[in-house]
Amino acid sequence: MTRELLIVRHAKSSWEDGGRSDFERTLNQRGVDDGTRMATIYAERLPAPDRILCSPARRTRDTLAFLIPGLVDPRRVDYEDSLYLADEQTLLAWVRAAPESCRVLMLMGHNPGLTDLTNRLRDGMAPRLDNLPTLAVVHFRSNAAWSAWGEADAVEAALLRPKAFRPEG
Repeated sequence: MTRELLIVRHAKSSWEDGGRSDFERTLNQRGVDDGTRMATIYAERLPAPDRILCSPARRTRDTLAFLIPGLVDPRRVDYEDSLYLADEQTLLAWVRAAPESCRVLMLMGHNPGLTDLTNRLRDGMAPRLDNLPTLAVVHFRSNAAWSAWGEADAVEAALLRPKAFRPEG
């Protein structure tokens, strides 16, 4: 069975409200605009996930709210505390622990962990990413069991970035 992993970084967030903690940062206007536009594009181009693992930070929850109408079944979302600012090893451990019945897994969180995990799974297939952009999605496929991800070959099926879909002007 082919398994697919969607790695999603939260939309652009705001640094304007100095009174909020990093965990409670909200999306800025670009993040809202990108989220609104990309929800439809992602629903058309990506497989619907069977399971979603999401950081509980406000900016990830708010980003996921944009994707729920077209791509994500909200009953399949697990908000996991350890995904907040998780490093590559923690993220990979969650992927490897996915049930084998899960065909498409979505992992939504933060950098630098998501960029590091993406580069590990790319394993020389493409130039290293310096930074996974906000609201970007990297779509991987593999015939390997989830427990073997990071060791077995995965193929990058798509890298979608909001900047590529922004209207001119």
